[in-house]
Amino acid sequence: MKPNPFLIVTLAASSLLFVTSTACILMQPDLGRIGPLWGGIILVSITFLTAFFLWSGNPRKVQPRAGTLLYLVMATVVLLIILGGAFNPNFTVMRPLGLGASFSYRFILSLLAIVAGVFGVKESLEAMYNYSQKGREVLIFTAIRLSAVIALLILGGILAVIIYKGIWAINWEFLTQPHRRLGQEGGISTAIAGSLWMVLGAMMVSAPLGIGTAIYLNEYSRNLRLNRLVTIAVSILNGVPSVVFGLFGLAFLVTLFGVSLLSGSLILGLINIPTIILTCQEALKSIPNSLREGSMALGASKWQTITKVVLPAALPGILTGIIIGVAKASGETAPIMWTAVTFTATPVQMVYGIIPNIFQPVNNLDYHLLNLIYFMGAWDVEGKAWGTALVLLALVLSTNMLAIVVRNRYRKRISW
Repeated sequence: MKPNPFLIVTLAASSLLFVTSTACILMQPDLGRIGPLWGGIILVSITFLTAFFLWSGNPRKVQPRAGTLLYLVMATVVLLIILGGAFNPNFTVMRPLGLGASFSYRFILSLLAIVAGVFGVKESLEAMYNYSQKGREVLIFTAIRLSAVIALLILGGILAVIIYKGIWAINWEFLTQPHRRLGQEGGISTAIAGSLWMVLGAMMVSAPLGIGTAIYLNEYSRNLRLNRLVTIAVSILNGVPSVVFGLFGLAFLVTLFGVSLLSGSLILGLINIPTIILTCQEALKSIPNSLREGSMALGASKWQTITKVVLPAALPGILTGIIIGVAKASGETAPIMWTAVTFTATPVQMVYGIIPNIFQPVNNLDYHLLNLIYFMGAWDVEGKAWGTALVLLALVLSTNMLAIVVRNRYRKRISW
């Protein structure tokens, strides 16, 4: 189908309006010059879409739908608002007594432009395909692709901001020295060591229990009611807020072991167990029963079938669950701030030089960053906070990448 020039101009103008208004709603610039530009873009969209239906640009005599007429009315109203100066830079919508969210002139105007841009793209694409099923399909796929692009841009923007603001604080002293003067000087060496040992301890608790439970539920248990009840209970436990686990740790684990690395590792392990159970169950269910039956037919026992056939085949999925567990344990703050961590720069005490003393409290990157954020208004620690955030992000990403590489190597060996 030959593209219609009227609709191409409408689509391009609406797309430009959507992109620029989305950028403005995120960055909140001064709209003094951008507002009239948006008004001109909307006027172009209205003019060319109307021209398509009224003049020779519509050779197939496509008739406008109710949605098209609604868009033209809505776009005209937005145009009058922009060019008529209905909103001024001091305009703000606030809740009574100043409580709750407030919406400024920049946000409201950008939001109106986004709505006009989205509906302009929709109407031009549908008219381009004569309001057929093909047009709706193109519109849906365009929205899906656009959603993926926006998500990647948001994530990329977050990473870019953290890297740009945190890279200036990274140096050898910052990575190898403990903090001093409430984080204003020194580095985060004790926080890095404490975080690594705590995540390792959490995985030593959660991985065996989670994998073992999944194996029992999927390979041994034949009680469907029990399996269903356990799965429901694990799913509910997976949705419990981490602060509730922290309260449990404070009430029981701290009573037994005190504020220590052991208490923090145990509570993080308990948080991770539901995630590992669910992901390992899905990995085990994905293994064809023909592999189990073939192994048993060759004379292998149930345990030999599980260890030599099922687990190697399910290992990529199991590693995926462990990766999620590592990332989850690395980012938790509420459960450990009551059970394991302290802001003091005390290094992790080692037993025989290789084993940490699990009965002492430790420092942690998440808790260290939280305290630096608290101190921002009183002391000059913003650079240290961004540097800590960058190191924490780098540790999580590097750990995940290492696990992904190992998982992919095992996945290449699997074939059935």
